[in-house]
Amino acid sequence: MTRAGIDRADIVFLFFTADHIAESERLLAAACRVTGTDRIVGCSGAGVLTGEGEVEGGPGLAVLVVSSDCVRGHPFLFHPLRDRDRELGIDLARGAGKRLEENSLLVLFPDAYNGQPQIVFQGIEDQFGFLPAVGAGSSENGTQGKTYQLCGQAMTSNAVSGVCLTGPFHSSIGITQGCRPVTEPMIITKAQGNLIFEIDNRPAFEFFARAIKGPLLEDLRRALTCVFAGLPSDPDNNRVAPGEYLVRNIVGLDPEKGILAVAEKVFQGERIVLTLRDAQRAREDLNQMLQRQSISLGDRAPQFGLYFNCCARGTSLYGISGIDTAYIRQALGDFPLVGFFGNFELGPLGGKNRLLAYTGVLVLVTER
Repeated sequence: MTRAGIDRADIVFLFFTADHIAESERLLAAACRVTGTDRIVGCSGAGVLTGEGEVEGGPGLAVLVVSSDCVRGHPFLFHPLRDRDRELGIDLARGAGKRLEENSLLVLFPDAYNGQPQIVFQGIEDQFGFLPAVGAGSSENGTQGKTYQLCGQAMTSNAVSGVCLTGPFHSSIGITQGCRPVTEPMIITKAQGNLIFEIDNRPAFEFFARAIKGPLLEDLRRALTCVFAGLPSDPDNNRVAPGEYLVRNIVGLDPEKGILAVAEKVFQGERIVLTLRDAQRAREDLNQMLQRQSISLGDRAPQFGLYFNCCARGTSLYGISGIDTAYIRQALGDFPLVGFFGNFELGPLGGKNRLLAYTGVLVLVTER
């Protein structure tokens, strides 16, 4: 880890795998000493990544040191988090309101086991209106039973760490999906809470069975790891066109009663598609997103980038590691990039900040 000639660090992003938890005090002390600042934010991840590649299934540490005349970083740590999501949203909105900068971007790393980002976003919106937010749920490799968030030389769990970036910069946010629709848009015709009883006036399970067919139909437990619900990102528009739907897990099935249970509250009249986790489709969508980002950049080069990848992508999706970062490097060239594999992703979609799943969220920061 070097400072690459930087005399003054405005903000440092640091992501690490659970293998480094035992040495966290030494890690943070070294990071402060080498970067020359305690303006450090980050969290644990199931894996980490940089522009050079991705680390999954083993020890990993990824650091990005930012020094900029147009980007100012305001780091924060909110603890404890559990059942205080709305309070956090209000605090973040008030902080943004006090600054009233030319431009603001929230970068959040909430504890995935204790946080409810949708409530945080609602708290922000009620107080401030729309404030773009990106990030991912802090994660781990399954050995800890908890995730970790850091700010400065403090590391804890059940928290949100992050930074509010302000100043005369431009940020371009791209979201890529890892699932493809396998049905036409349908209408939920009977539902209660997160239970779907009927789709297009037929038992909901019929459509699930029709979509998966073959061997998956004989192994429903495995089918739930491959097939998901696609719901409107904006319920008011009620559209599930490409790029306009949220992927949500199907968390339960009752073939006899024909019921599907999804990880989201649904309503009668809402549109739905069933989607399949698909490596080829994920590659194509990633490439399309990167083409849009390249067009948005024009002749500008990113000062730096952040990439938040779902822990269900990477090797578990493609069969080999490093696909996403290789595509990013090929499409956009060599620039400072850092990120991690999270339990969920955060980003704006349909005019509001959303909790995302099975996606990759790429943030490119450039001078205006």
